[in-house]
Amino acid sequence: MVNELPDGSKLKIIITDIDGTLLTPKGKISDKTKNVIEQILEKYPDLHFVLASGRARPATQQIRKILNINGRPNTESLLSNGCVIYDSKGGILFQKSIPTEFFVKAHKIIDPASDVVYMYSIGDDAFTFSEEWAKEIKDKYEEQTVVVKLEKFIHKIESGELMVNKFCFLTRQPSEVERIKTALEDLKNEYNLECAYSAGLFLDYMPINTNKGTSLNQLIKLLNINKNEVIAFGDGGNDIQMLQMVGWPVAMANASDEVKSYAKLIAKSNSEDGLADMLERIFLKNN
Repeated sequence: MVNELPDGSKLKIIITDIDGTLLTPKGKISDKTKNVIEQILEKYPDLHFVLASGRARPATQQIRKILNINGRPNTESLLSNGCVIYDSKGGILFQKSIPTEFFVKAHKIIDPASDVVYMYSIGDDAFTFSEEWAKEIKDKYEEQTVVVKLEKFIHKIESGELMVNKFCFLTRQPSEVERIKTALEDLKNEYNLECAYSAGLFLDYMPINTNKGTSLNQLIKLLNINKNEVIAFGDGGNDIQMLQMVGWPVAMANASDEVKSYAKLIAKSNSEDGLADMLERIFLKNN
């Protein structure tokens, strides 16, 4: 842990997780957060402001609108836990998908017709077989959810007709998370998949070397930016690789001790406008 703050004039990227970091515990953007970000981007027009999330692109559009960054250059997104990198206009800069063979085997280990709720992220859409979960994910996280019929959709996945960026199980039970992880551990290792559990709800499987950190590494290479010129904010286990990738990793006060162990700085919690407070001290201290 360090006490000094970075020099805002020398930073070129702000990258932030969304849920638990940018948003309040009620899933909102506070007025202070909105105002601070607007002031910073006005003061530093060449600064990149990047969203990093397990969400798909439609679930970030309202956030971008509130922050007034729609149409603003240098506002890229690392979404579906790093499976897809979007440019400022929503064009795809980079993406990865999970091998078809994984699903052929995974569906035999955990039957999609069982009580386990599946969700498949393909581009901008999240597909599931559960109307109840689809409504909750759409209402709470603004995902563009599509309810599909199981047999026909599974056939399209297993035949390779559809390529999946991220494969997800939805559950609120930690014991269920551990059961699924144990059941699929050998298969995950066989295909070198990444696995992340976030928001107490999403157990995600992603392609090899695909997470917020590897995705950020791709972006800073594309932008020719040094990692010491990047400040990142996060609170969850799926933010750890991102924090490891930057010169100035910041954990929220509401993060776990494990996440905090990777940080140079600790911000106040997301219920106390921690992101805005830290950004204000770094970028607007002379205002």
